[in-house]
Amino acid sequence: MTPKTILLTGATGYLGSHLLKFWLAKGHHLVVLKRSTSSLRRVAGYVKKCTWYNVDFPDWVQAFEKHQIDTVVHVAASYGRKGETIAQIVDSNTIFPLKLLDLAIANGVKQFINTASSLPRNLNAYALSKAQFSDWLGFKKNEIGGINLVIEYFYGTEDDDWKFINMVINRLLNDEPFIDFTKGNQKRDFIYITDVVSAFDIVLNKYHLLGNEFSIPVGSGNSYTLREVVELCKVISNNSATRLNFGALPDRPGEVAELIADTSLMESLGWRCQYTLKEGLFELINNR
Repeated sequence: MTPKTILLTGATGYLGSHLLKFWLAKGHHLVVLKRSTSSLRRVAGYVKKCTWYNVDFPDWVQAFEKHQIDTVVHVAASYGRKGETIAQIVDSNTIFPLKLLDLAIANGVKQFINTASSLPRNLNAYALSKAQFSDWLGFKKNEIGGINLVIEYFYGTEDDDWKFINMVINRLLNDEPFIDFTKGNQKRDFIYITDVVSAFDIVLNKYHLLGNEFSIPVGSGNSYTLREVVELCKVISNNSATRLNFGALPDRPGEVAELIADTSLMESLGWRCQYTLKEGLFELINNR
């Protein structure tokens, strides 16, 4: 395999840091865009192995002038969980990647892999802003080889504590007396982080086999109710102390009944999900 030069955003986050480490191990050159204030905790020990640019400094655009970028992989996102305004969310999730896309096309980059949300576009500002950039990438996809990876709920070791599965596991391992939930009837497709990384790598190397396909679902291909997931976490955690209060909280407005990925396109590239939900949760819980 010929090493590639990959421009990666979001490398200091959960998914991005896993991609960075995986592709460095494969011998690729990583050019990374980050904020000057970003914590390097997740990539400690890998900083000197990459070339870094701060997107809040004007010279970040030189990344395209100084490097022959083969592929842009856009993972960075603003979820709106830190009090950001709508304008700030749109700037992060729509305007910034549009600038990135313009530069990539102008500099002859062959491929742009975007990380998209499977949430309905009008659910919240995050979902809408992500969908708006996906629309623009689809509009320009023939000029660069644009691919929209629509990722279902991914989880795994070292993820943020505010994520649903990690929050539940932390509270179970602490033997809290009770946890309040909604009824938990909504169904989601959960995919382990290792399988997400392998999906990105397959698309990086085999995107030319996709023809005119643009939006590629990535998930396990199975859906489970949130109640089933929580109860499985409780069993694997060997927790007998915590009471699970399903129905104590109301459902969120606009809650989607079910999200599940059709994995046929990914499987046509030779990709297979390697972790069942039980296996992924077992590895997560036993590596804490």
